[in-house]
Amino acid sequence: MSAHGDRGAMGERAARAYLEAKGLRFVGANLRVGRDEVDLLMREGETLVFVEVKLRKDRDDAPFAVDAAKQRRISRAAVVYLAEHGLLGRPARFDVVSVGFDGARLDVRHIENAFPLARGRYFV
Repeated sequence: MSAHGDRGAMGERAARAYLEAKGLRFVGANLRVGRDEVDLLMREGETLVFVEVKLRKDRDDAPFAVDAAKQRRISRAAVVYLAEHGLLGRPARFDVVSVGFDGARLDVRHIENAFPLARGRYFV
């Protein structure tokens, strides 16, 4: 695995552990739908939580790394996942977990409901 892949996996492990400590249950990781991917799928009660994990030196800029195009890709993957599993209509949300890493320690920040379901022609 590349150094980038190692760091990404470390960020996802830290995000998962943080979310589980908050009471969310792990459902899956790295869910691929075509070229789109959801980093983590968690469950909080009846709500499915699609999580984008961003590992950054400066964690404060991580939410801004999830631009409109990335939101559409995550949203598209989520809708396909929900449809394929007969879960359309089930409560769902999109969260971003930013993991700051300064080389010595991790600093995790969880942003719930970071963006809404993107609607557009690609769902037709």
